[in-house]
Amino acid sequence: MSTFLILGTYTNKGAKGLVEKNSDRREAMKTLASSVGAKFIDYSITRGIYDFWILVEADNYDKIAAINLKAKSADTIDKADVLETIDINKIRQEANDVNYIPPTEWIIFLKKCFYENFYSLKFYYEMVQ
Repeated sequence: MSTFLILGTYTNKGAKGLVEKNSDRREAMKTLASSVGAKFIDYSITRGIYDFWILVEADNYDKIAAINLKAKSADTIDKADVLETIDINKIRQEANDVNYIPPTEWIIFLKKCFYENFYSLKFYYEMVQ
């Protein structure tokens, strides 16, 4: 199961609901998460570029996307940036198998091959003559 952090902003309609109604957003987030089989962990209203964050666990990103789509279709949230936690040890393990040569090393390698082959061909040509 993966953990997802959703950072979001409310629309004017969503903000109006916070101000004018006595709605429990935490309970609403719990209901939203459980409706797709996700586990609600925490939620908070924030100050700054985001209005709220919610932390949930889910089997896959599709469930998180469904939560976002439902909330956006209700015109209560505007922006929802989703961050998925990762296991750095698994990524390190995969990274060890990646075959990567930086471009600067390729240039050095190609130049070396060119000069070696150029002089080998020149030497061969001179011997044949």
